[in-house]
Amino acid sequence: MSDAELDRIRTEYAARDAMGESPYRWDNPAYVAYMQGLERALLRALADAGIELAGASVLDVGCGTGYFLHRLREYGAGECHGVDLAENRIEAARKRYPVLDWRIASATELPFGDGELDLVTQFTCLSSIVDGDARLAAAREMRRVARGSVLSFDIREASAGATPTVGLDRAELRRLFGGPTLLRRVRGLGGLPLSRSHYLAIWR
Repeated sequence: MSDAELDRIRTEYAARDAMGESPYRWDNPAYVAYMQGLERALLRALADAGIELAGASVLDVGCGTGYFLHRLREYGAGECHGVDLAENRIEAARKRYPVLDWRIASATELPFGDGELDLVTQFTCLSSIVDGDARLAAAREMRRVARGSVLSFDIREASAGATPTVGLDRAELRRLFGGPTLLRRVRGLGGLPLSRSHYLAIWR
């Protein structure tokens, strides 16, 4: 990934973090309901794809402050690793979930060996990489370090708002990873910016 794209992503997320009031907070009942529904959909998809989470080594790419990786650990995953570009988010993850492994790293240069992880996940990380070549490089890195499966949860439609994003529709998911083992649409709740539908996809 180019230095310019790395700097752009860091700047965009720093600006988002500084925005203050947001619907993405745990005292918002609509957000809580959405997250509970998403976790049910995630567990159902893993089961339907035949992925055994118990004891699995997991890497979450673009982990942010670590919520999803922490939940996967609570659902039975074994060794868990998270990587993110933003130092402040990694520091927050280390404070919240100190037993997990957190690293500052680029998605295009993952600090893991070939086939080292049972499951590699990304939750709305790739849509934040607007450079198409860098996004493809990140997807290839995810496939490289996964000996088992890759899971993607991301938006279907691009946004030109305060934080520009790229939609991962069916064609883009196929370009990045090939044909998925499982592909499902997951919807948010009306009234929230995340109410645009997302794709939950798994590759074996």
